[in-house]
Amino acid sequence: MPIASSRLSARVVKCATLMLCVQALGFLLGGCSSEGSGDWSAVFVLARDSWEHRDGAVQLSDAASIPYATLGLRIDGSAEHLVVLATDSGGKRLWTSAAKVALTTRNGRIVATAGLGNDLTAYYSDTAFQSAWRSERRVTWTADYADLGLYSVRVDCEDVPAGNERVEILGQAIDTLRIDESCRSDQLDWSFTNTFWVSRNSDRVWRSIQYIHPNMGPLEIELLRPPVSEN
Repeated sequence: MPIASSRLSARVVKCATLMLCVQALGFLLGGCSSEGSGDWSAVFVLARDSWEHRDGAVQLSDAASIPYATLGLRIDGSAEHLVVLATDSGGKRLWTSAAKVALTTRNGRIVATAGLGNDLTAYYSDTAFQSAWRSERRVTWTADYADLGLYSVRVDCEDVPAGNERVEILGQAIDTLRIDESCRSDQLDWSFTNTFWVSRNSDRVWRSIQYIHPNMGPLEIELLRPPVSEN
């Protein structure tokens, strides 16, 4: 088998394995978390009920009922739902729910998803995760889309600070810097703009709107309860 073909095959297997692991974590987790020990069955019942019955934004009481780091997630303008931090390894965080939807983030960026129907299988970049939110910069990344049979799809972006903005999360006003990220993939003939609201005092991303797949609308995420490692 040619070397290039062998590498591609290995990458396909790796991506498929990642998808299966992420999906499995969404409903099989039952023991431990980077946030400490606890009754995960009860946690995921709360997350599942939130997913199935919510028709608006997550409320303070909802977030307070889960003693782990949580995100609020909207899919293409849908109602907001809770996802719970399952693992935190080297800054790469896996968030999952009993609804079998999961996403992985790194420095506030979504780098993989599962259970959405149109998923980002993997994301690679040498520059996107650098702490340089406060100045204009160009970011290039590549994406794998297993459902489309496409791998190493190149996306070129430009990050531009758009000014200070105050956002409100669970009733708390937070001072942030808004970053507008204009992106283009010539291979997919796909253009979009991501937006990140980054703390003015750190590199924590409190809220973002991110496009992760050419065949679906944006994902909106906000940090409801930060991980212990950030406190």
